[in-house]
Amino acid sequence: MSRRLIAWLVTLPLAVVGTQAAHALAYRLVTSTADTREHELSTTGHDYLAYLPLALAIGAVLVAFALTAEVRHIVQTKESSALKPQVWQFALVAPAVFACQEHLERWLHDGAFPWDAALAASFITGLLLQLPFALAAYALARVLLRAARSLGRLLARPRRGRRLGATIEWPRTSFASPRVSALALGYGSRGPPFTSR
Repeated sequence: MSRRLIAWLVTLPLAVVGTQAAHALAYRLVTSTADTREHELSTTGHDYLAYLPLALAIGAVLVAFALTAEVRHIVQTKESSALKPQVWQFALVAPAVFACQEHLERWLHDGAFPWDAALAASFITGLLLQLPFALAAYALARVLLRAARSLGRLLARPRRGRRLGATIEWPRTSFASPRVSALALGYGSRGPPFTSR
C-alpha cells in the first residue's frame, strides 16, 4: 500500500469526524432548546444521523488499518522518515464536506436544490467552526502517525538477547565439593567384573 493512500486513509476519516463534531456544535449553538434543535434537524433532512455511529466505527476501522499498514511499512523497509499529513488537506476537506453535507441534506429531504442553505445561521456557524475542528483533527492525525512510526521503529530494531531454544548457562559455584573415596561408597578396589553363576 502506498504511503499516500495511508495518509489519505488517516486524513479523511479524521476530517469527517471533525466536520461532524463542528456540525453538531453549530446546531447546539444556534438553537436555544433541545426541542427546537430536534425540530430543526428533522425538518432539514438530518434523519440519517441515526447511522452516524456506524459511519464513525467504519472510519475508526479505516484509520486503524492505515496505521497498521504504516507500522508494517516501517518494519519492512526500516524507513525512519515520518509520514506527515498535510494541513491543507484538513483545511480544505472539512469545509467542503460540511458545505456538501448541508446542501445534500436539504436537497434529499425537500426534493429541490436549497439555494438559500448557505444563508442559514447553522450553516454560517458550522462553516466557521470547521477550521478549529480541522486543526484538532490534523493534530490527532499527526500524533497517531508518530505513534505508528515509533511502534514500527521499535519492532524493526534488531532483537537483543538469547534466541529461543538457546542453552541456559547456570552460574558456576566457587566452592569445591569434598572428594569421597570409592571404598567409602561401598565399592571395592579395582578387579575383574563380578559375574554371577
